Amino acid sequence: MAIKEFNTLSELNFQKQLVFAYLTCARLYPNYVYFSAKYNFGSPDILEKSINYIHQNIFQHKIDIPTIKNFLEELDKATPYPENYDTVLVSASLDACNVIFETLNFLVDKDVKRLSDISTMATDTADMYIQEIDDLDFNTDKDFQLKIDRHPIMKREIAMQQGIITYLSQITELEPSDLQTLIRLQENNRGSLNL
Repeated sequence: MAIKEFNTLSELNFQKQLVFAYLTCARLYPNYVYFSAKYNFGSPDILEKSINYIHQNIFQHKIDIPTIKNFLEELDKATPYPENYDTVLVSASLDACNVIFETLNFLVDKDVKRLSDISTMATDTADMYIQEIDDLDFNTDKDFQLKIDRHPIMKREIAMQQGIITYLSQITELEPSDLQTLIRLQENNRGSLNL
C-alpha cells in the first residue's frame, strides 16, 4: 500500500529522504530480533550495525562502497525466506532485512523508487500482521481490504509515515535535534509494526 504523501517525500532533499528510510529500518528491526530469538536464526547484530551505519551517514555523508558491499553480503546471509518457515513472523523479518538492503543501496544510488519500496514494505508488514491476528481471508471476506485499511495497526503505520514526511517537509534544514524528535515520536508509537 503506497502512501499518498510519496510525491512530497520524493521532492525532499536526499538527507531528509534518508531520515525517512532510516526511521523505517529502525521501526521494522524489532520484528527481526523477535523472529531471530524465537527461531534461533540469523544475526540481529548485522542488521543493527547496518542501521547504525545508515544513521551515521545522515549527517556525515561519507559513503564507503566496500563497507556497504560487506553489509549487503552479511545481510543476505542473515535474511530468512518464507518458504523455510511456517510462520507469518518470517515475512515481517524478511521485510526488516529488505528495508535495510534498500536503504543501503539508496545511500549509493539515491534512487527515489527505493523510498516507495521501503514505504510499501512497512505497510505490507502491517497488512500481513493484520491478516494473521484477525484471521482474514481474501477469498472469503468481501470486506478484506476495508478491514485492513481501517485496522488501528495500519492506521498507525500510515500516520507514522505521514507524520515523518510532514515534519521533514516543514523544516528548512535538518538538525540533529530534529532527528531526535522523530526518533522519540517513533518510540512513543512503538506498537505500529512490532509483532
